[in-house]
Amino acid sequence: MKLRKISARAISLLMSVALIFSILLCFGVQSSASAFPIINSDCYVIMDATTGQVIVEKGMNQRMYPASITKIMTLLIACEEGNPDTVVTMSEYATVTTVPRDSSHIALTTGQKVRMEDLIYGAMLASANDACNGIAESISGSIDDFAVKMTDRAKALGATNTNFANANGLFNENHYTTAYDMALITREAIKNEFFTEVFGTVRYEIAPDNIRNVVFPVATGMELLKPNNPLYYEGIIGGKTGYIPDAGYTGVVVAERNGIKLIAVTLSADSANDRFADLANLLDYGFDNFSKKTVTSEMFAPQTVDVVENESIVATVTVYTANDVYYLLHNDIPEYSVSVVKNIPETYSQYNIQPSLTLTVQNNNTHMYSNIGEVYLKFNTQQHDTPSPLNPNSQTSTKPAAKPFSIPLPIKIILIILAVILILIGVVIVMFLVSNAKRKRRDRMRRLRRQAMYEESRRDMILQEEHKRKESQSAKRR
Repeated sequence: MKLRKISARAISLLMSVALIFSILLCFGVQSSASAFPIINSDCYVIMDATTGQVIVEKGMNQRMYPASITKIMTLLIACEEGNPDTVVTMSEYATVTTVPRDSSHIALTTGQKVRMEDLIYGAMLASANDACNGIAESISGSIDDFAVKMTDRAKALGATNTNFANANGLFNENHYTTAYDMALITREAIKNEFFTEVFGTVRYEIAPDNIRNVVFPVATGMELLKPNNPLYYEGIIGGKTGYIPDAGYTGVVVAERNGIKLIAVTLSADSANDRFADLANLLDYGFDNFSKKTVTSEMFAPQTVDVVENESIVATVTVYTANDVYYLLHNDIPEYSVSVVKNIPETYSQYNIQPSLTLTVQNNNTHMYSNIGEVYLKFNTQQHDTPSPLNPNSQTSTKPAAKPFSIPLPIKIILIILAVILILIGVVIVMFLVSNAKRKRRDRMRRLRRQAMYEESRRDMILQEEHKRKESQSAKRR
């Protein structure tokens, strides 16, 4: 009975340990993650502002009307090519002909002389369509020519699904972009210090001019940017809103937390409140669920590649990774799920050295956008004093070091569970053997005691019989 109780307890402990490990295996990693929020906007994207990696998207390549987030490209060009101190004389076409009075403007009029810097702040904060037109005419001579410049600049950034027909985002059938393209444009724009300063400004006063002899205050329409607003978003860098009936409510925002800088773009929300909620929820999802992962030696081992010019080896390139070479990965997705493709040729030319890795998430389960994209590696170039001839029969690049063996985490957990099970089975077997040995010893002692009792009883019987025999013999003699 006692042995049965011990065995039952051991089996119960074994099952408990196995259950705990199974729970950890299935749910342990997910405990720190948050569910994906409900998003009202038809199209959206979250992009790492540093690397350009897309982490979450919906319809990011679908062409949509952008409305006033168009002005991000307008003001990028203005900050790059315009002089803040240039005085712009507003034309009738820029102020009256092309700007409906029921659209966003700062009441500029024909002949008004305004500094370029004031036009830039007016276009960003007040979303002033007349200010955008003044910028366009000042830089390119006409709004149409400026729109061509905007489109060309966008395509140079990789925004190939974008076409701008004006500088302010008022409706035009040929004026369209995508969530992804707007993220690319914004990523480039925030590299400009002046743009980023304007992008994050809450209030500004436009100076008096020849028509208006008092300052003209303007304020941003991006509620997430206002510190005293309940919608204020901690870590925000800047943002721009947009709206026209054909586009719905659009928005772009950039924020940074814990060393991660994200761009969120939303297109075609039903209301301003939905737009702001979508932007904040997308940023929260990105910051709460994604972490930086470095390209480890398991993913890529340093290797050398020859640089060849005119059939001669003129240099050697050492390609390697570093701590600042990173990508973002959802916290629920293990690193071994990331597949790696090396973009490193057998030889380089002198002016075309750009080693990279293409990373893709396998078995994604919709936690994030599967195509992590290209991660650019570091490299050092060592020039040869004397070029050596290229031997086509020899390997021009050394083989990378063998990839160290690594056991995936779920397999490690399973092995641990099996080890615990084997240990518990061993404990049960030992306990059984010990108990069995004790039982045999007890049985042996019982047999010895019974044998001793039997021998003693037999001696008593012999003595009694001997006593009776002697008494009988004595009686006969008498």
